[in-house]
Amino acid sequence: MSQGPSADRRKHVRYPLATTVQFFHYPTGREYPARSIDVSSGGILVYVPATAPVAPGQPIRLQLGVHNRPEFAGLTDRPVDATVVRVDRQRMLKAGHLPVGAQFSQPVS
Repeated sequence: MSQGPSADRRKHVRYPLATTVQFFHYPTGREYPARSIDVSSGGILVYVPATAPVAPGQPIRLQLGVHNRPEFAGLTDRPVDATVVRVDRQRMLKAGHLPVGAQFSQPVS
């Protein structure tokens, strides 16, 4: 059976997670305010300001705020390095936030 283009090819189950995120963009050396949308042990979807110059392949560092997902408690203990894998400029929100998908450098739990 072949998978169509709309098939979800993610390795890890995603969980909703709404919390603040400190989003450090290594290429510019700047930090941006962000908000998490969902998370898995392999990565995260966050909303960053539309002015953030993010692009796939760029290294970032994330520090999550307090949240209610005990399976991801380690994400609040320390910053986590990641790589931008998707920037969805087509789905930019009216409020000026840009959906950014990132893959963690090391799986987290």
